[in-house]
Amino acid sequence: MELPLTLEHYQRTFGGVYFPVILDSIFIAFLTTVVCLIIGYPLAFFIATRTNKRAQQIALFLVILPFWTNFLVRTYAWQIILGEEGTINTLLMNLRLIQEPLQLLYTDGAVILGLVYGYLPFMVLPIYSSVEQFQFRLVEAGHDLGANDLKVFLRVVLPLTLPGVLAGCILVFIPTIGAFVTPDLLGGTQGLMIGNLIQRQFRGTSGNFPLGSAISAVMMGLVLFSLYVQSGGLSKLLARINAFIKARRPVPAAVTANPAVAARTYRQITTTRTITLDQGQIQRDMLVRRIGKIGLWANPVFNYFFLWAPILLLVLFSFNDSRSVSVFQGFTLRWYQNIFAGAVGGDATFSTDLMLTSLRNSIFIGLAATTIATVLGTMVALSLVRGNFRGKGLIDSILYLPVVIPEITQAISLLTFFSLVFNFISRVSGGALQPSFGFGTIIIGHVVFNISYVTIVVRARLADMNPRLEEAARDLGANEWRTFWRVTFPLILPGIISGALLAFTLSLDDFVVTFFVSGPGTTALPVFVYGLLRLTVTPEINAISTLMLVVSTLLISISMLLQGRDAAKA
Repeated sequence: MELPLTLEHYQRTFGGVYFPVILDSIFIAFLTTVVCLIIGYPLAFFIATRTNKRAQQIALFLVILPFWTNFLVRTYAWQIILGEEGTINTLLMNLRLIQEPLQLLYTDGAVILGLVYGYLPFMVLPIYSSVEQFQFRLVEAGHDLGANDLKVFLRVVLPLTLPGVLAGCILVFIPTIGAFVTPDLLGGTQGLMIGNLIQRQFRGTSGNFPLGSAISAVMMGLVLFSLYVQSGGLSKLLARINAFIKARRPVPAAVTANPAVAARTYRQITTTRTITLDQGQIQRDMLVRRIGKIGLWANPVFNYFFLWAPILLLVLFSFNDSRSVSVFQGFTLRWYQNIFAGAVGGDATFSTDLMLTSLRNSIFIGLAATTIATVLGTMVALSLVRGNFRGKGLIDSILYLPVVIPEITQAISLLTFFSLVFNFISRVSGGALQPSFGFGTIIIGHVVFNISYVTIVVRARLADMNPRLEEAARDLGANEWRTFWRVTFPLILPGIISGALLAFTLSLDDFVVTFFVSGPGTTALPVFVYGLLRLTVTPEINAISTLMLVVSTLLISISMLLQGRDAAKA
């Protein structure tokens, strides 16, 4: 940092070429949120209203599993679908609906499609939670009072599930406004967003840290405003304005001066009126109900196809006996054999040795970060559930920050922090010590965001555990240490294992934080795959991506299975 301080970088942010990109990012994030809400609300309603618990768990699992698989790979799958020789263009040309390929890739539409695909589960899960707690007797009451299905939804169901809707909108809007990978892979130079501007300032050839920090501060301002709206700050402000307006509105003198007039007015308002049945209105209500039933069943079919088709298509083309990524010409295992045998040919430009090295780096980073995050996360969970200390509420709030803020914000914060620390150490040591980015910075970065996830999982298990078991152990003479190892630890072990598996999966799949805080010789597998995608698309990449998906799916399935068994026992 150099004095004097200046606002020059904020002036550049709000002027020139940067401000239109910020406005476009807000628009894209808003449109993505709206689309996720429109298609996600019926899906959440469908899942929550399944009476068979087994069917409900399967329906929810089919939404959650794609969300936890590798985000970079799932985004790349859309390149196969939207490319000039992709699935959609090939299908349309074979049907003779078009004469030449459509420009589907590297457009704003492709970016929005990719963002909706990536963040749809963020919308579904909180709405599902609200709908699951909804008392459907209120719907029957609304019908008994003469309201049709549309009015019941708008006046009863929607208001009571609004907290889930608001939470879903925030969980979609915040990460999409700072998206970096999706605009880069699907938008190219035509789909720039704030995240891409920040990436160019911090990791580009002509980077500008102060300008990147200013753009990041603007993005964080948008994030904080979104959180303020979600917390009810804006609604409280509007309510106060409305109350102020009502307070200044004159009340009729006849009502205030004569109690008899006021009583008669009340009786006129509350008098029950006869409801007349209009045959046309009844037919319209029946039509609305039929459309609603069809939509409620068609929507899940569309959403599950939307979530799983790119993944299944990617897996299918990893076995394609051709280098084409659009036409399946037979089954083969040679791309997998090429990966492990080192015989990469054609237009491929990567070394199998480098790929295996990056895989070893990812496993080492994942194991180290998971071990540290699991220990620290378990300790934080124990202190929050069992402890009672000053600042507990603040720590509880900070805990969720890595979950809700854009990942690129975490990445550049870590990059800036490490740069300042390294410069300080170098100056203090007179240049004798020259710390640099490497495995240590990557592991610390992964621990920072993994602690929150481990804490949330272990905390949920601790909250379900009966504290009287620990009290009984102490009554029998066990000290705090023995009580923990003999009673508490065995009971929360499934939660700890689930949190560790989740942390390991997130660490293996992480790209953004790893990309910003890695150094020479520490390339992880997601960064390696990203570099390949920037150069060329080959069947070997499909095979690598499929293996990454299989590992992620396996780990997440085990974690969810452990949590499901734990919940069943509870």
